[in-house]
Amino acid sequence: MRFTRSQKRRLFSIISGTAFFIFGCVFSLLHLEIAGAVSFIAAGLAAGFMCVIQAVRGIASKDFFDENMLMTIAAVGAVLLGEYPECAAIMILYQVGELFQSIAVRKSRRAISELSNLCPDTAEVLQLDGAFAEVPSAQLVPEDIIRIAPGGRIPADCVIVSGCTAIDTSPVTGESVPRDAAPGETIYSGCLNKSGVIQAKVLRPAQDSAAGRIMKLTETAGERKTRSEAFITRFAKVYTPAVTGLAAVIAFLIPLVIWLAVGTPYGELFPEWGRRALSMLVISCPCALVISVPLGYFCGLGNASKNGVLIKGSAFIDTMAGIDTAVFDKTGTLTMGTLTVESIDTQGAFTKGEILSLAATAERHSTHPIAKAICSAAGNAVLEPVSVQEIAGTGVEAVLADGRTVRVGRPQSDAGDTTAVQVWIDGCSAGIIFLADVINPSATDALRQLKDGGVAQTAILTGDNARAAERVKNTVGADVVYAELMPEEKYEKIDALCESGKKLMYVGDGINDAPALARADVGVAIGVLGSDAAVETADSVLMDSDLTRLAYGVRLARKTIGVVRGNIVFALGTKLLVLALASLDLVGMWGAVLADVGVSILAVSNSMRLLRYGKKR
Repeated sequence: MRFTRSQKRRLFSIISGTAFFIFGCVFSLLHLEIAGAVSFIAAGLAAGFMCVIQAVRGIASKDFFDENMLMTIAAVGAVLLGEYPECAAIMILYQVGELFQSIAVRKSRRAISELSNLCPDTAEVLQLDGAFAEVPSAQLVPEDIIRIAPGGRIPADCVIVSGCTAIDTSPVTGESVPRDAAPGETIYSGCLNKSGVIQAKVLRPAQDSAAGRIMKLTETAGERKTRSEAFITRFAKVYTPAVTGLAAVIAFLIPLVIWLAVGTPYGELFPEWGRRALSMLVISCPCALVISVPLGYFCGLGNASKNGVLIKGSAFIDTMAGIDTAVFDKTGTLTMGTLTVESIDTQGAFTKGEILSLAATAERHSTHPIAKAICSAAGNAVLEPVSVQEIAGTGVEAVLADGRTVRVGRPQSDAGDTTAVQVWIDGCSAGIIFLADVINPSATDALRQLKDGGVAQTAILTGDNARAAERVKNTVGADVVYAELMPEEKYEKIDALCESGKKLMYVGDGINDAPALARADVGVAIGVLGSDAAVETADSVLMDSDLTRLAYGVRLARKTIGVVRGNIVFALGTKLLVLALASLDLVGMWGAVLADVGVSILAVSNSMRLLRYGKKR
């Protein structure tokens, strides 16, 4: 394990303080009291110099009541009362707890910050003289031609102009299988070039590319605080001064009252009540709460990022944990947004293959999604037409080399719940090709897992026709569907559901989903490579189209809330109990020190469990 400079200093102070403490114990066993006292004080100074420095800085900045000041007062008080071993123990164990917390915080931050290193620092750019020169990636502009060697990380979103390769998209999308890429294909920043040397044309600057989006999301993930974190911050500012004042009352006022009431000398009373007060100062240190609560949220954010769910702040973890309704856009979310040929009905003597081939021949020069789906299904069985004419509102008509006329257009009868095109040969109906949008392979499992996880209702909002929407609803297992909606009507439906008291999560991917994403309690955008508007508006972003990440995100959010609340109850309950025992002199300074450090370590360890929760293998 590599330590930071601050952690190395803290580790050195622990080791040196422990060495002096051992010397002090040896001298005490040999009845060398002065040498033992000096060794224990040296142990306290060696272990606590960082704490004292921070306390002095706190005084200089008028922040008097932090944990460093409490520990410093307790250690100095122990020396004044002649409790030298306790002075050393306070500082050594406090530094052990601080080191453990520092390591835990660094580990949780690393879980998120690793995503911020997707974009390489430099790129090879084609110059006017035909040579490639290395320039900072931040200086890339659209139309730049860059060269990417095998093993290199793609610096910006671009389109391949020469060379073939395999692209590892796992750093961005989590997809484990590399995909082949040839000239004309778009590749995204943060992905890895696995094989051949390629040249590509930059589409957008590095900061606006896929990796840049991810970095923007991760850099701001810790900025939006939850109510729990805000409460702990306010609580510590009141709690610490209050306990310090109470300790002062116990140390100075109670002995004075007893002296005046009973006559017992003040000098005999002060050491006993002073020790009780110092024990209270030690146990009152709020670091277990101040560290473990935000650490819990940060570990939750880190785990989510590792598993492809980017949450834009800990505040949205609270909201996501409470959702009871999940609403989905259909096209591009529950479906893949790509049509495929599902079936072909033949009429007359034509075979299915002939109908598909002739339809593809008529559609081969069209860029319409239906045309692309038909041509893709036909493969190489496509002829070159003599002429093609588009017939406004009804389709296209092509004349073949053998003189036949092929027309492709809307069917004359109702196609039911699928998209369909009819094929005519020389004016006679030859058959109908039925197409369907491919259902997202993860959709059914995702909705089932959300239901199993306590989400009461799942719904679909779409602009498609009611029959096609109903087909998707039945396939994926949604509870209700709202079809034939305009973008503004989607927003109105989301608004109505929210106003009815539901805690709603909306999931979408397109520009038209941005208003609904903004209105929902939690807006989730599908794919960091998707619409700019959707990604910017959403509260959370899935790295790819795997919808099962949604259920995982909800489970993780609820687990995070449970851990945070458990830490608060455990830390406050233990501290209040030990404070009461210390005030009754039933727990001494050693018990207070061990209780404080123990509570901190247990609370931090509990938060760290979130980094291992539900990790994918």
